Amino acid sequence: MLSYLRENTGNWIIKIFLGIIVIVFVFLGVGSFGSKRGDSIATVDDEPITMKEYQQTYKSIVDQYRAQFGKEINEELLKALNIKQQALDALINQKIMLAEADKLNIKVSAKELQDALISFNAFQKDGVFNMDQYKAVLSRESLTPESFERLQRISMREGKLRSVLMSSINVSDIEAQNWYRFLNTKTSVEYIGFDPKKYTDIHPDDTQIKQYHAEHKDEYKSEPKVKALYLNFAPEDHKDKVNITEAQVKDYYDQHPKEFQIPETVEAGHILIKVDEKATEDAAKKAEKQAFDIYDRIIKGEGFEGLAKKYSEDSSKDNGGYLGRFEKQQMVKPFADQAFSMKAGEISKPVKTMFGWHIIKLISKENASTLTLSQVSEKIRQTLALQEMQNMAYLKAGEAFDAVIDGDDLDQVARISGKPVMETGEFSISGEGLDIKDRQEFAKIAFELTEDNVSDVKQIGDSYYLIKRVQKIDATVLNLDQAKDKIIKDLTENLRQAKAKEEARLYLEKTKQTQSLAQIAKDHGLELKTTPLFSRNGAIEGIGNSPEFIQAGFSLNENQKIFPEIIEAPTGYYLVGFKEKKIPDDSEMTETIADLKQQIARRKQSQAFQAWITELKKRYTIQYDPQLLN
Repeated sequence: MLSYLRENTGNWIIKIFLGIIVIVFVFLGVGSFGSKRGDSIATVDDEPITMKEYQQTYKSIVDQYRAQFGKEINEELLKALNIKQQALDALINQKIMLAEADKLNIKVSAKELQDALISFNAFQKDGVFNMDQYKAVLSRESLTPESFERLQRISMREGKLRSVLMSSINVSDIEAQNWYRFLNTKTSVEYIGFDPKKYTDIHPDDTQIKQYHAEHKDEYKSEPKVKALYLNFAPEDHKDKVNITEAQVKDYYDQHPKEFQIPETVEAGHILIKVDEKATEDAAKKAEKQAFDIYDRIIKGEGFEGLAKKYSEDSSKDNGGYLGRFEKQQMVKPFADQAFSMKAGEISKPVKTMFGWHIIKLISKENASTLTLSQVSEKIRQTLALQEMQNMAYLKAGEAFDAVIDGDDLDQVARISGKPVMETGEFSISGEGLDIKDRQEFAKIAFELTEDNVSDVKQIGDSYYLIKRVQKIDATVLNLDQAKDKIIKDLTENLRQAKAKEEARLYLEKTKQTQSLAQIAKDHGLELKTTPLFSRNGAIEGIGNSPEFIQAGFSLNENQKIFPEIIEAPTGYYLVGFKEKKIPDDSEMTETIADLKQQIARRKQSQAFQAWITELKKRYTIQYDPQLLN
């Protein structure tokens, strides 16, 4: 059942060379080209969506996420991303969009298709479309020119429809300016914090412990456990079957030029005289004068390293200002522009950046270069071999899952696959009790299964698994002695949280008379702190990432100086008052307005498309079995 899927989605060439077409699979789910074979799992009007289409689309979306996130992707994240719903939505959207394209008579001419095909780098040699190369690339993917061109034609029809829909969406300069101000406005607040951890004198007594246990009994249970059977399909099982040819190595090298480029680098040191973001004009001028005085001393013959150790105001001063070797994009623009324009041995005049004034000494420069095929061929060969072994393991796991779908039990599947059925002991949701790599991931999957059902193919680490849960041991309520340590810990935390919140509430009441956090802090011996300027989308030094704190800060101004509620953040409870607000100057956005307008346009286009497709769905009869998503 799934052989077509595995043969046509597992290989790295299609994923990398034909990225645009992979996106078509992900967002349109056109694996079966409107085939009406197989069981229908949904219909859009009378147009069926088959199980095969659904499986192909699901796998394509998963592959796309794995290509993006690599080993960071896991079953928990995939579940959170709701891939099943994404796959079904993509297929429903596809049926609707193709129907709408038909109504608008949107077509792709032979000339348009030809122009698109010859533009693919994967099909070119020496920058020119090559028919032999075209056929060879498709052949390696078990694709014919006809099937590939059908995919491309569908992709282009969808692109034309989107162009028609989005052609009226524009972004004005004023809209971009307002959004820039919104994103880049910064504010600073003063605050008094109440940290529950500071109330170390709070300890629950026996009566409180007993009462808490009686009221929260069901929260203190033994861990549920399960037992499982599984088949493991590991890439290493196929290492003797892989044979990477010189042609494959060269293909990879030719199609990934950026991977083998070594950018230009410089080795440099600097002397930094800091200028605080909130520095007065006099302080800023004083720092500038100091930087130029130091520069004059260097020019007159004093040693750069000695002056750096004496005057530089960053951690590099201990090494005589030495910064090491770096690429251009690793440094802020004014610094990088100056450093990369210099020759070895030169010392720059002071350069101003957001950090202050820098005197730069260029030690050496390495020009950009490209590693040769001979230098990287072995590394490429290893990469391709690992990918091939991964694909082979996935193919074997998929063939085993085919047998599961056809009704075979796990023992029969094991015999077909030539794999032993492995049995676990009892294990918890954390994986304790398992002797398996990535045991926590395995445990989460097993706990999500219903009794005696076999999972679909699951990737855990580099291996693929079919898992069958065979027994569940339910949790039991713990008695007071068994749960006491955990109860004391939880109750202590709750009491300290309550005390911190109550004190914050009492002092908030006092601000109604004084209208000043500074006065409250002074009168009651509390510590008043001030944040640095912060934006709407960043963490706050000393507070962390608290949307509630940030929202409160931006709601304050000269007329509303104290936020009228207690702010609860991960680090405690806070009273927050206005300090200052900095609105960016329009001149600062001149270089970014074009990019900003594009970002806003993309967001508006996405929103418009979603609104359009949502409205269209109301006009179509869409039916599917909700159990599909469970």
